[in-house]
Amino acid sequence: MVSTRQVIASLAVLASAVSASSYAPYKVRNNGVPAGQLKNISGIEMYISYPPNANTSTRALLYVTDIFGVPLLQNKLLADSLAANDYLVVMPDLFAGDAISVEEQEAGLNLTSWLAEHPPSEIDRIITTTLAAMKANFGVEKVGGLGYCFGGKYVPRFLKEGGLDLGFIAHPSNLQEAEIGGIKRPISIAAGTLDGSFNATAKFRAEEILKTNNVTFQSNLYYGAPHGFAVRINQSAPLQAYAKQASFVQAVTWFDAWL
Repeated sequence: MVSTRQVIASLAVLASAVSASSYAPYKVRNNGVPAGQLKNISGIEMYISYPPNANTSTRALLYVTDIFGVPLLQNKLLADSLAANDYLVVMPDLFAGDAISVEEQEAGLNLTSWLAEHPPSEIDRIITTTLAAMKANFGVEKVGGLGYCFGGKYVPRFLKEGGLDLGFIAHPSNLQEAEIGGIKRPISIAAGTLDGSFNATAKFRAEEILKTNNVTFQSNLYYGAPHGFAVRINQSAPLQAYAKQASFVQAVTWFDAWL
């Protein structure tokens, strides 16, 4: 016998799927109400956005966030925008409720001490657990990974056997050449000319490493785009608005072609 709770849960999933289906494909949303759901799976809080009129997909995207994490509205809307292109999108809470707020960043929070509390070993564990949960709970066959800012360091670490099938990163932070050198699977890179963390020189060096290692890649450099341009922008600045929309299309067409 189906319980009332099961019925309510099923209706909630359907409502999210229908809501996401109203998003226009290839169009990133910058405002509105998030269409996904928060669920605790394998002990990790995850924001899950469903493809149009469905509650699963054989193709899925793992969204590895910036330091603002799941609470940031722009991250949720970006996940929903990706899901509208027929992907199941899963965005895990990388920081166990300790994501940085925009207000904290603007007030000058000590990032060094915060980062020490969220070391690579812990982020790797969360991503590994999330990948396993996606395959066990949703019947996912192939998973692409997106990494923005903070998350741009981690997607490359999983582009190998037993990890992600394909990757996209935008304005990565603290990405090391050794991590680029370890990439074994295709990757697309979005960089901005005004990004102090990953500028044109860093993009060129990454391309040289990928070419040397015979890794399939594609990259774009967006003029006038600052750090964070694929997620948080000044919408009244045309160059930033273009960079966010264009990098979104870059990601979707990359996954459509290869995932």
